[in-house]
Order: sequence, then C-alpha cells, then structure tokens
Amino acid sequence: MSRKIRILFITYSSWREDNNNGNSYSTIFGGMEDRIEFANIYFKDDMPKNKIVHRYFHISEKELIKSVFNRRSVGQKMYLNNPFDTPNATYSTAYNKARALRWNAIFLMRDYLTVAGKWKTKALDDFVEDFKPDIIFGNLHFIPVYNRIMKYLSKRFNIPLVLYPWDDFYSTKRFSYSPVFWIRFWLERFDIKKCAIQASYMYCITRQMQEEYTHYFGKECKILYKGRMFDGKPPVKQSVGTPVRLLYMGNIGSGRWNELGRIAAALAEINSKEPGKARLDVYTLSPHTSAINKALNIDGTSTLHYPVDVDAVEQIRNEADILVHVEPTNYREMLTLRLSFSTKLVDYFYNARAILAIGGETSAMDYLRRNDGAIVETDPKKFDSLIKELIYDKNKILEYGKKAWECGVRNHRIQDIQERIYSELCEIIKSK
Repeated sequence: MSRKIRILFITYSSWREDNNNGNSYSTIFGGMEDRIEFANIYFKDDMPKNKIVHRYFHISEKELIKSVFNRRSVGQKMYLNNPFDTPNATYSTAYNKARALRWNAIFLMRDYLTVAGKWKTKALDDFVEDFKPDIIFGNLHFIPVYNRIMKYLSKRFNIPLVLYPWDDFYSTKRFSYSPVFWIRFWLERFDIKKCAIQASYMYCITRQMQEEYTHYFGKECKILYKGRMFDGKPPVKQSVGTPVRLLYMGNIGSGRWNELGRIAAALAEINSKEPGKARLDVYTLSPHTSAINKALNIDGTSTLHYPVDVDAVEQIRNEADILVHVEPTNYREMLTLRLSFSTKLVDYFYNARAILAIGGETSAMDYLRRNDGAIVETDPKKFDSLIKELIYDKNKILEYGKKAWECGVRNHRIQDIQERIYSELCEIIKSK
C-alpha cells in the first residue's frame, strides 16, 4: 500500500514486553513501524512498556466495575513519547491471592460487572474515529467485555476484525465438577462465538487449533507464529557449565509449578550425591503461594525469583545450559491448554540452548516432538530418569542447543513471518 496501514490492537493486559501478550506482539510487529501505525485499547490497571506503540486508550477494569454503581463513563486517552520508559508492573497482595485462588465465582462476578460498566462511551468512539484504523486485531478470550468491544467497534465503524486466539476458550473439551464453572463457560462461549462470527479473518497459534477453529467458525484460519531474527552463526554453547544450569521463565500457574517441582526434586537428589552438580532458577510473575515456595526453593538446588527487567532477560537465558518448558499433567489443566503454544519457546530457540520439555500432551509438545526441537517427555513415570540422564549427558545438551536453533530457522524467521502477515493484512483491507 502507498501509505501506512493502521492497526488498532485490543488487549486485556497492557502492551508490555515483560508479559506474553505484549512480548509476542512486539516480536511479531516490531520493525514494521515504517509500514504500520499502531494503537492499543487495554483494560488491566498498569502502564504499557514497549517500543512501538504510542497511542493508547485505557479502560480501567477497576473503574469499569465502579461505574456499574456510579454510572460514570470510563476511558482515558494517552500518548506516550517513550512507551518503554515506564514502571514495572506491581500487584497488591490481595490481588495476587485472588489470582492464586482462581475462584470461578469471582471471575464470573468480575466478567459481568465489567460488561455492565460504562465502557461504550463518546471518548472511546472519538479515539477510534481520530485514529481511523484499517484493521482491529485481538485475541479471543473468556472475558466478555474484551470480546464485546472488538465486535462493537468492528460493526460500528465497519472495520475488518482479525482475531488471533492463543488458547482454546471455545471447545467443550474440558473438565470440572463446578456448576459455576459451567455457567461461566456457556455464557462466555456465547460471546466468543458472536465475536468470531464478526471476524473477517482468523490466525491460530497451532495446527490443531487451526483445524478445530476452521470447523467451529467457518472462517479462513492460518497459523501465525512468533518470530525472531534467526540469521548468522547460532549462539550455541561450546561447553556445559558446572553446575549444569536449568532455567524457566514464565507463568507457573495451571499446575505448571508441580512439574517444575518434580524437576527441582530430581536435581536435589542428584546434588545429594554430588553437591553442586545442577541447579534450577525459576523467574515468574505468578503468585508465590506457600506450596509453590516450598516446592521451588530448595537450598543449593533451586530458587524461585520474581521477574527481572526486560533488558536483563536475554542475558539470563544465555547463561543457562538448559531451558525448561513444562505443561501440566493434571487432566483438567491439560485439556484447557491442549491447543496452546507457549510463545517463549521461540525465544528459547533463539538462545540456541537445549530445551527440556516435560508434562502433559499438548499441541506445543506435539510441535516440539515433530520438529525435534526439544527433549520431550509426556510420561510422568519417566520424568526423573530423563532428568538424571540428561544432567550427565553433555553431548546431548549441546546437540539439542543446535537443534533448537535449527527449528527456529525453519519455522520462525521473523522476516518471512512479517512479509506474509503484511501481505495478508493488505488483502483484508482491499477486500473490505
């Protein structure tokens, strides 16, 4: 196109490069500022932290709930000259406890209070009219107000809607004894379908999701991976350190911390016979409950850390010998995540470190196995023996560092991804 295309991103969280959503969007679209102009509407009560988006409209989730009772309009326009120079996200103890509990009744109350809030405002309409987006782009999510705002803006202003679901929030392949869970699920599934029907186009994050969502919604769906600049000589390690350093960065919720605890326990057993042989470091923004602290803080073996600044992440990953990926083995959690693909895996490929992937059978595990991009095990009975054998197999650790990089080169070169997505977005605009 002869001018920049304008994309309005709708996100639940703020666009921060220290959370999965913002990090993935920055990686996919970063460097395209000469061809694309960006704006972002978001709900979470923190500040953005990225290098590419300057225009924002913040609909505070907290104020939205208050507006149910005081009937004040919610929404604030912001322009940030340097959106990367903002404070790190912080959450109160009460908020973290609520996140850890994950009670469906609390989520259901939040979801429909925010829907009833005053988010449909003149200020929101003015922000959209001023930016004049060519495309609205966002994930599908359980949160109804998030889906409704995408559908509302797409219909009101006749703007093509492109959806990019990362998790399976729609299929009935899930498990719970809680009647509140099922009430919430069926109510919010209805909103998801209406939003999907409004969409002009849909990207998916895994092959299995692409197949299922094409069937569910009758939309053209293509796979869109996160990418990195896989050029030049791979930064593989030439030797394995002592101790062998294992690293996990990311969300430890949905039972993932249990699998990390198994790794920590296996390493502790190794260290009891050969002190200082291996250690595990876990960096996460997820709540640190007493059970999680006990499982992941083992003296001389494993440490649970709070997140570091974005600028320090790459260096910490480069210092590791093995990067860890875990999926929950709990049946209920595994069903929820079965179509997902952890976007941090692409960062792992880029670091050219061996990836140890253990846990339940999901699309991500299938991908890693098919591409020989990681050491994969989904049978919990074999976790301990695999970990113990790997710690003493330095050749395998170095070999899978090379394989991780090669997987990234084959499937995640950002130049190829950006050329394809730009071409597809231009076609969507032309066919409007």
